[in-house]
Amino acid sequence: MPSASPPPSFPSVYRAVTPLQIRNHSTNRYGSRTCGIVLIAAGLVGLVSVAIALLSPALPNIVLRVAGFEPVRRMDAPVTEEAIATLAKAAKGSPVTFITQDFGRLDLLPSTDLEVTVGDDALGARVLQIPFRDTDMLKLCIQFTGFCEDHGSPIRRAKISAADGLITISGEAFLDVINVWQAIEIHVAVDRDGVLKIDSISLGGLRYKLPANALGNRIRHIEAALAQFVKQLQVESGGEIFSFAGFYLSGNRLVASFR
Repeated sequence: MPSASPPPSFPSVYRAVTPLQIRNHSTNRYGSRTCGIVLIAAGLVGLVSVAIALLSPALPNIVLRVAGFEPVRRMDAPVTEEAIATLAKAAKGSPVTFITQDFGRLDLLPSTDLEVTVGDDALGARVLQIPFRDTDMLKLCIQFTGFCEDHGSPIRRAKISAADGLITISGEAFLDVINVWQAIEIHVAVDRDGVLKIDSISLGGLRYKLPANALGNRIRHIEAALAQFVKQLQVESGGEIFSFAGFYLSGNRLVASFR
């Protein structure tokens, strides 16, 4: 019988590949892909960094617009100074103590020297009036809140002024959306019911109305809670107790009337 011929030899290109060689090839390909992803991510981070650097002065305004705030057109605010109501038999009142339903009696600091006037209105009812100056409102803010100090939250270093029919609270607000403290002005007006309401907010030189969305409604809810608190406020002066009747602005003073 003829002897069996040996199996044909395979060309070199078909030589067996060891598992180690396969693993090395796969590792190199994975490393190349990972390196490419890192380079793309680094490029995106660079672009974002440049965008933030260019937009950072306007970023708070962009955030407010996204949240639904609309800029208020600039115009000269009318002077709406209202004369302080004339009281019959008006006399200087005794120092006052505020009385609240939730917190009880709130004695003022000795340095808070309020100008208290007691008299009769046109119908003969006893009325007590307190005109709050800028310095008075600042002292009350320091005593009862942290907003006018360096470590207040979410508002700090607030200053209060009244002019042109508005109370302006100037300070710094913490914008958690972009995690920064931002200079802000809150403009507060007195409505027809004698209650304080936020009229607008100024940020970065632009003035905004409260938006008609969930954020604006949340601010209005806070306003309503504060209004309810103030309406229940009473003052005691010289043995008499008066209940809150309303606010009005007169020049650079916020006048509170109690009956």
